[in-house]
Amino acid sequence: MKIEKHKKHKKRLSKSGLPPGTHIYTGKIETKDSEIEIFSYSENQCTRKILGVGDSPDLDPSLNHWINIIGLSDHETVKKYCDLLGVHYLYQEDILNVFQRPKAEEEDGYIFTTMKAIEWNSETKELNDEQISIVLSNRIVITFQERPGDYFGQIRDGLISNGTIIREKDIDYLFYRLIDVTVDIYFDILEKLGDYLEEVEDIVLGQPGNGLLIMIQNNKKDIMMLRKMIYPMRDMISKIVSSEHKLIEERTKKYFKDVQDHTIQIMETIETYRDINYSLKDLYLNAMSHEMNRIMKILTIISTFFIPLTFIVGVYGMNFKYMPELNWLNGYYIVWILMLSIVIFLTFWFKRKGWF
Repeated sequence: MKIEKHKKHKKRLSKSGLPPGTHIYTGKIETKDSEIEIFSYSENQCTRKILGVGDSPDLDPSLNHWINIIGLSDHETVKKYCDLLGVHYLYQEDILNVFQRPKAEEEDGYIFTTMKAIEWNSETKELNDEQISIVLSNRIVITFQERPGDYFGQIRDGLISNGTIIREKDIDYLFYRLIDVTVDIYFDILEKLGDYLEEVEDIVLGQPGNGLLIMIQNNKKDIMMLRKMIYPMRDMISKIVSSEHKLIEERTKKYFKDVQDHTIQIMETIETYRDINYSLKDLYLNAMSHEMNRIMKILTIISTFFIPLTFIVGVYGMNFKYMPELNWLNGYYIVWILMLSIVIFLTFWFKRKGWF
């Protein structure tokens, strides 16, 4: 079996000594220019535009707008669109800090949220996370993605298609859908992680190897990372559900309550997987201990056969001048018969005891 490597956590870029609100991207995915995608829509129409970094958004105040910005290394673009909605510089810093804990913050003119989206690498069996920040304002939602991806493909399709609920609802429904899609990704990831745990369990029950313990340890790190992400997201959504902010309508809160139930379900599944992974480690150690005991049992049986034979050979291998048995005519054959008798006796005795 291939020996796995320990998974390493991403290293945090040090910001020690810098003043609050300093715009520094702490991730490793570098992009020259941010990709800016704008959907302007109402119930009866939707247009999609791709803007350059220096282009003006030119937003129609009579329409709802979704501005999706991909790439955070260009912090000037992040600052430009945050300033468009009056987002505080501390929240701008949170957007660029990819190690930020998921949270929701309410201000007079907007709601700021940041959370984690994840994907499963089927080849390396690893989890890759990405920070996504969302700003909800009057008729405008801005999302900041760390890297290119199509997490929101269903939302794009819903905006382009006619007669969809996302076009009929207000802008806070789009805000809900963006969060809901991110949470739904966790269900897909948990299903794949659960399948991988079953594969590891089959290996434990079959032929456990040296690399299996590393696989179990890697699973432990993934489960801890998932728990670290979803636990604050549950609190974040609970805060939105209980919010009295004017940007969140009461009829939209029932949708957020559904997302809240999903986060609770995900959290319970994560706890279950954590217990399963712990039990796999115990099962692996027990299997290795059982294998070691089996090997020791075989060695003990072999030793038991050879101890009396070695004793006999050792006695008659001594160089004393007077040994009466040395003068026996059939002494050599008698010793062989004695040793074979001992082997036959021990064989029947071990079989009777059920040792083999």
